[in-house]
Amino acid sequence: MSDRPRAADPVGSIQSDPEARITMIPAADPAFAIGVGLWRESKPRETFRSFAQDQLSRRRSSGPAAVDRGRNDDSTVLPVVVQLVPRPDNTYNPDAISIAAPPAYGSTDHDRHMAYMYDRHLVSLGGALRSLVALSPFPVGCHAFIELDEAELDEFDAESDPDEEDGDALVITDEQQVAYWTGQLRLLMPRWDRLQELTVGYAREVRPDLILPFIGHWTSWRPGSRAALANVTQEKSFDVTLRTEGDTLTAYYGDLPLSDLNSTSQDYFDRTMLQVRKTGGQATARAEEHQGSLKVFVEDSRPLTEGSTDR
Repeated sequence: MSDRPRAADPVGSIQSDPEARITMIPAADPAFAIGVGLWRESKPRETFRSFAQDQLSRRRSSGPAAVDRGRNDDSTVLPVVVQLVPRPDNTYNPDAISIAAPPAYGSTDHDRHMAYMYDRHLVSLGGALRSLVALSPFPVGCHAFIELDEAELDEFDAESDPDEEDGDALVITDEQQVAYWTGQLRLLMPRWDRLQELTVGYAREVRPDLILPFIGHWTSWRPGSRAALANVTQEKSFDVTLRTEGDTLTAYYGDLPLSDLNSTSQDYFDRTMLQVRKTGGQATARAEEHQGSLKVFVEDSRPLTEGSTDR
């Protein structure tokens, strides 16, 4: 069987493995694998180098694999699994997500940190990934690969040490003492809409009462509710309870009704209404107060088509 990374099975799903103690996101098409920002500080840089060297050594005689990424020739790559770790302690971006070596390497996920996802990818993928980490009983991992470029012998003179890296590249060596420059680490991450669909499916298995916070929609406060909420909490982001009352979906903070989420072509709360009804008329969601308005986060912003009864 080839070790070449493959596109995700269309019926694949997010799976928690109690024996391996990890929750895995199914691999997506290598042609659309996304790069990450490899951290250039010495500690994460050495962690990445050690991780890549260990993964290459484990392959023994099989060596690196090849992956078809839609180019004229295949790239030489090293298939790996990495852990995804939200980093609210990141002072630059509290929504940052770290790429770490998997838990089997011991120590803490901060110690195993190697890279960060780029902000441009967090915009579309970050909400689903942070929700998945919060839901999963185990660390969350995804499939990835490290691009390799075989080093020519004449790149090193007799007195040079291949371990002295040039720029961002690092050198690792396989069982046959073939040296490789490491290139980009790329995640085999599903598209944002597919990842959202997978995470919603996983959530409905482990927390059917939860409406996941992916897409936010503005909604009007009930008269007096904003002032009443300020007397109860000063938090700008908080959990709310969604309750169906006849044909109305209402967001509550405790027993305080905050807003009626009307199902209109502007608000798109119709699918959320159906999901809350499926859970017995009550569910948990996330909301935030922003510049005098209430924003409620729901799973799906698509309006129902005529005659639809579910997503």
